[in-house]
Amino acid sequence: SLTTPKRYSVYCDRVPRRCRFRKPSAGIMGEGMAANLLKAGRKLVVWNRGPEKSAQLAKAYPGLVTVAASAGEVVALSEVTFAMLSTLEASEAVFPSMLAAMAGGKSLVDCATLTPERMECMAGQVESKGGRFLEAPVSGSKGPAAAGQLIFLCGGSASLYEQVSPELDLMGKAKFLFGATGAGTKMKLVVNMTMGSMLATLAEGAALAEAADLSQAQLLEVLDLGVMSNMLFKLKGPAILSRDHANTQFPLKHAQKDMRFALGLGDDLGQSLPLCAAANEQMKLARSLGHQDDDFSAVYEAARAKPRTPNACAVLLDFDGTLGDTETPAMEVAFWELSPYLPGVSGAAAVQAQCQPFIVANAGKAFEFMCESVDKDRAAQGLPPLSQVATAPIADAALAQLVDARRAAFGLEPYSKAVATYPDLLVRQKEETVIALGATAQANPFVLATLAKLRAAGTSKQAIATTSGKPRVPVCVDKCGLRPFFPAAKIHSGESDFTPPRFKPAPDVYLLAAASERTPPSLCVAVEDSASGVGSAANAKMGLIVGYVGATHISDKTGHAAMLMRGEKSTDGRGADVVIERFDDLFPLVEAFNAWAEAVGTAHFQSLLSGQVAEPFDKAKLAAIFGALKGQYWA
Repeated sequence: SLTTPKRYSVYCDRVPRRCRFRKPSAGIMGEGMAANLLKAGRKLVVWNRGPEKSAQLAKAYPGLVTVAASAGEVVALSEVTFAMLSTLEASEAVFPSMLAAMAGGKSLVDCATLTPERMECMAGQVESKGGRFLEAPVSGSKGPAAAGQLIFLCGGSASLYEQVSPELDLMGKAKFLFGATGAGTKMKLVVNMTMGSMLATLAEGAALAEAADLSQAQLLEVLDLGVMSNMLFKLKGPAILSRDHANTQFPLKHAQKDMRFALGLGDDLGQSLPLCAAANEQMKLARSLGHQDDDFSAVYEAARAKPRTPNACAVLLDFDGTLGDTETPAMEVAFWELSPYLPGVSGAAAVQAQCQPFIVANAGKAFEFMCESVDKDRAAQGLPPLSQVATAPIADAALAQLVDARRAAFGLEPYSKAVATYPDLLVRQKEETVIALGATAQANPFVLATLAKLRAAGTSKQAIATTSGKPRVPVCVDKCGLRPFFPAAKIHSGESDFTPPRFKPAPDVYLLAAASERTPPSLCVAVEDSASGVGSAANAKMGLIVGYVGATHISDKTGHAAMLMRGEKSTDGRGADVVIERFDDLFPLVEAFNAWAEAVGTAHFQSLLSGQVAEPFDKAKLAAIFGALKGQYWA
């Protein structure tokens, strides 16, 4: 019976309101899909990155919803799991825990729009564990999802397709099985590419009408009376006229992702897609203007935007603690990973008291360094290294309960299950940090607005230069809404982009980021919150180093600012040139630096090319703008 509680599951990533599948969209699709299953009496097992969402779902449908502690537990408790993920990075971050619980007799139906290669890879891994796999991406947006009017475009197991057809019928108005895994996703990309190109064309036509002093309303009327009349123009035309894109049915960031995947499919098949490519560029521009979470009708804002010449300078930014307020949750996850093994600390209360000092002491450091420190302390007390105790049970019952409670707050499974899933401590920390940050990561205050303002002012050369690895940073970038500014090519990791890894204060990741922006380091602004990061920027000879102390993990802002300016990690003793508390104060600093960069321009480049020492930026030029800064600053 499909009403058996442990038969079907909803695995949602952000708003798991009623699916038995994981869903990393902001709940726009999953909410309606799951609701239709629950209204039909299906009993669902649910999991969501933020536990409060699962609790809300259980409260709304008492007796029908079982809340799981992890994605893996969803699969363990269910015969069939529906998954709905909004991005490729989210899929890569969460799928391993689902795969670990996969076994014979279990099945996965993935409703996300990913790539054919990703679907084929997941299918192969599921089938290698004895399970069945069906891709079922949907055509339709928020309204059709709520109304049960989606169209399922499937590929994969024919027997699983037949088994879940009743559930697909509850959530949609039509379903198709196109063949082997990958075929359904290819059809979805063709459909969304066509839709995106049509909307970009409408947006461009509306922009031209506006520029020609013609009535956009009359344009829509004319189009609706002829052979170009269609439902897409009827639905999105009014939003374009009003320039109101807040009623998000299909987020622009997801529409652009699908255009990007369609272009990739075209490349693989040798099929030219010039119209798709042009529409994709317009959507990317609209995202960079701050419309990533708006409806994809916001592509109109790109069509009417006036182009400008890029500024001379580039802005290179650290991620954890600078762009993202992720240092505190990341360090807390690291602490609870290590808490069972801390030497000389006994009892739950004593361990809890060590958490905040640990966060302050280790912010900005790689987990490998934290492990080395703990191993050193353990060796001093004659205790075995972490490698020998990382899977041992926690003997203190009160501590075990505390550890599990703190882990649950981040959407992590209990310690005893985690050590079985990830016996290696380093692997465990990295995998679980991705899961935790996927639920908790958020941008620091004023970050999104400042990046958009810089982009609008011509500073389009922006990139991330971080120690942290992938997929952790890309997952956080998506969760923080920063993807419009930082596509994959603009995310540079000291851990993941070098073999062996090159952690800060080594200059490598900053040099890589500067090279990717085709800008000499001396014309780059680096933004950092840690001593090692400032040291890395100084060692890379960045033109201007801005320290930032606005993240929540920094309590003593004055003391932290003084530390950033001391230059303890740089080879020449250089520290941050200026430290700011409010991220939006970065804008006038960059503008002042860029004015200098534009002025020195050609002469500066000629000096660099001839091997001479180019004139550095005169920091005294910043003094004139300090009075205009909105928050505290140190210089």
